[in-house]
Amino acid sequence: MHIEFDGPVSTANSPTLRQVIEALLTRIQARDDDLDLTALSRILVSDDFAATERRFGVTPAGSAHLSRLVPDEGGLALLLDGSKLWETLSGDGGEIARLIHHLHKECWRLHESQAPSPTEAATPLGRALSPIVAAMWQEYRVNRRAAWSVPADSDLLLNHLAGLVRALPEGMQEEITLYYADQDLDSLFAKSIGRIAHLMQALAHVQGYLDGLEQPLKAISAEMDEFVTSSYIAPLWLTTAQHLAAGHSIEPGELADAPLLRDIQAAFASFGLQLREEEGDVWVDVQPPGKPEVLH
Repeated sequence: MHIEFDGPVSTANSPTLRQVIEALLTRIQARDDDLDLTALSRILVSDDFAATERRFGVTPAGSAHLSRLVPDEGGLALLLDGSKLWETLSGDGGEIARLIHHLHKECWRLHESQAPSPTEAATPLGRALSPIVAAMWQEYRVNRRAAWSVPADSDLLLNHLAGLVRALPEGMQEEITLYYADQDLDSLFAKSIGRIAHLMQALAHVQGYLDGLEQPLKAISAEMDEFVTSSYIAPLWLTTAQHLAAGHSIEPGELADAPLLRDIQAAFASFGLQLREEEGDVWVDVQPPGKPEVLH
């Protein structure tokens, strides 16, 4: 395993940082013996994380990030923010637990990057929605495989999901109202697909953890379970969970993706946006704004 250090903090603490990184990766690989890290070209611990991202030709992701996988010499390099990493190691047990889980998830993201590229969807609608399906699968698979290291105090993104569910009806109604004002159907589709994608990825994120932990939502949070089951997303929650679990057990491809495509269409339909294909393109039939319909 090739580990490099760049910057005064990372270089000065390189013996400890190297030992910690190697020990954590050894522990993770011993637990997950099917984890494939052959695409990892190197690990680079840098004090100036943003400058290092730019050196690898990627736009900096923001100051909140501890790490990032970037293309490198035919594989992927794992960039780590040396200052943040050292600060985390100087923290309490909770911070260490979050670091272990974070690195665990990065390992599975690296593993997932080596999966064969999916075949292009055969229909215009499939091509339009396939990026959402791909993002859902990554969230689900990574979290399901990394669930054993999730810290005990993690909320599994439940609060974020609840916030999305509460905010989405108003946001979608705003987009539809703007459409009635300017009749810009392309803008409506572009903005609404972003909102729906966010919701579907959050659903997959949470469900990946639940299936990895082999626990129903009610066992993790009775309050969140009551919120979901009494909200407009209740049927979508159930069907998406079933489709993710079923698709995970078969080979990736159209059979696994098709049910998720239907779930995404149902999410659009609940807000009055009916997606259809016509003349080789995707069309949106817009219903008047109103309360979200129950997702079927």
